[in-house]
Amino acid sequence: MKRIKKLGIAVFSVIALASCSDEFYDVNESQTNPDFSTPELSLPVAQKQTVDILSGGYNSMNTLGNLWTYAWAAGGDFVYFVDETTYNLTSSFRPATFTTAYLSPMNNYDVVEKNTDPSYANYVAISKIMKAFHFQYLVDIYGDVPYFDAFQRSNNTTPAYDSGQEIYDDLIIQLTAAQDLIAASNGNADVILPTATTDKMLAGNMAMWSKFANTLKLRILLRQSEIGVTDYSSVNNGIGFLGAGETVYCNPGYIKDAGRQNPLWDAFGLTIADVPAANANATRATNYVIAQLQSDPRRSRLFAPVGTTNNFVGIPQNSVGGPNSSTLSGIGPGVLKSATMPGIIMQSAESLLLQSEAAARGFIAGNAQALYEQAIAESFLELGADVAQVPAYLGLSGAYPTTGLEDQVRAIITQKWIALMGTNGIESWIEYKRTGYPNVPVAPGEDSIPVRLLYPTNEVQINPNTPVQSPSDAFNSPVFWDN
Repeated sequence: MKRIKKLGIAVFSVIALASCSDEFYDVNESQTNPDFSTPELSLPVAQKQTVDILSGGYNSMNTLGNLWTYAWAAGGDFVYFVDETTYNLTSSFRPATFTTAYLSPMNNYDVVEKNTDPSYANYVAISKIMKAFHFQYLVDIYGDVPYFDAFQRSNNTTPAYDSGQEIYDDLIIQLTAAQDLIAASNGNADVILPTATTDKMLAGNMAMWSKFANTLKLRILLRQSEIGVTDYSSVNNGIGFLGAGETVYCNPGYIKDAGRQNPLWDAFGLTIADVPAANANATRATNYVIAQLQSDPRRSRLFAPVGTTNNFVGIPQNSVGGPNSSTLSGIGPGVLKSATMPGIIMQSAESLLLQSEAAARGFIAGNAQALYEQAIAESFLELGADVAQVPAYLGLSGAYPTTGLEDQVRAIITQKWIALMGTNGIESWIEYKRTGYPNVPVAPGEDSIPVRLLYPTNEVQINPNTPVQSPSDAFNSPVFWDN
């Protein structure tokens, strides 16, 4: 199996120098003293940065996940995604997944969270929730990461690494604390309620923030399903979860202008001159995904037909010199909607599928099949597919298995892969690691899909607390819940 040729990866002083400004907002606070910002300024910047790192362009987590779950490939006339699809994980492989998360969104959320003015309790709660959102992904992707000593800036530029299990345990505590802050602030005229201007995700709807926190807790607990975690008391609290019509979006004001388009559209859609963006012509469907979606009405929303035909054609990954992009299906109109489309933070379909699995396992109350079917309908709606076709789809390839937990989990995770395709591919890769579903192809000559990324080189060089790595760790050293 191909292994990493170099060791390393980075987070230079993760916590030392970060900006709470962003050109998108033209906010000009000091980049070395982010504490001088206000929660009203820092929160929307951080939220915009969350979209960038989660579902943005070529180097986003979304792109990597879509490649590693075999949804996307490069057309034969493009030399794209080579390191990703040959698992050539060097020390410089996607270091921004680690460094940018700390230095941009999480640093700004941390600044807001540390605000001691009680009138900003709702802002503190939102920031706790979003830090938990990011930290879960860091653990899922890297394993142990700086957590308890993080964000001390010049007071500690070499933070200790904490175990993924310890971080996961504290994330539940922090999310619960956020929910408690929201509950205590409800109806308190002295507590500032965020607005659509200062909260670009949920416009100050604190009840929705509490449900989002509960849904994140459910995701954290289910990640640990294979290592025997069965205590779901922290989510069985009467708050509920994100339901139908409750997708968490983020739109900081995307417009058709240079540097201000939705980052997914900007990378894979059209430029402001209405010509294909840099990655648009190169990115194509795989032959595997086209075959898997053959009987799924969402295929024409996830991918585009070839030219003026009604044909959908994919290509195996790493087919340099193979069929040209013009003869293959690109990313579809249900994913790439417009320059002004919002970023997706968590789909209602994902939340309903989390609930379906938890109900199937007996961890929460609810009808697993009904939740599963509702999730599929929500996915159709999100993608702009014909919802009238849902009953027929459920009667055929989308039917919920009525017996056998393993078959039910397989169906649930497969539907999650379809629902998140194009918008949150990293979640599909992580769930593949947990469950083995769907059974996607592995790169030729390889034994398995990578189970983690390595720490960036700068972090290894600057922070002596960085865990020692072996080149094979990307394949043989899974995160704690994947053992």
